[in-house]
Amino acid sequence: MEFNVKEILRLIERASVIPDILRQKEEVENLIVKFEDIEMYLERFHSLDELISHMRELEDSIYLFKTYFTTEEAAKYLSISKYTLREAVKSKALTYYTPPGKGYYFLKSDIDAWMESFRVESNPGCDKADEEEEVDIRAQFEAFKKRRGI
Repeated sequence: MEFNVKEILRLIERASVIPDILRQKEEVENLIVKFEDIEMYLERFHSLDELISHMRELEDSIYLFKTYFTTEEAAKYLSISKYTLREAVKSKALTYYTPPGKGYYFLKSDIDAWMESFRVESNPGCDKADEEEEVDIRAQFEAFKKRRGI
């Protein structure tokens, strides 16, 4: 079989698109794998809304693995308001860090230690009659805040 120059050029031109075709095939295969993953998660979570809700919960809790927290993250971690946290900073009750040009940052261990300072010991031998004699915990907390200047 003999080829002329035009036929050879045409074959070379056709062959030059082979890498593009192979790349597109690979992209399609990757998409299929992704769709299979999505299908698996939808089977697990029963709906896209449930999956999205789960993903948001994961996003909300990922900060727990950080060493330093922003004010927002620290407040969320402690389930307190940013105002309460700022008051602790203002009164120097909680150690904080202020990198240049940034807001407040808190070391997770400092936050945990600060929270531990509010520990109220339980009284395991307490019964219903003793409960009436216990000091109101909220009053203790308010008195503690006053002593600490919070």
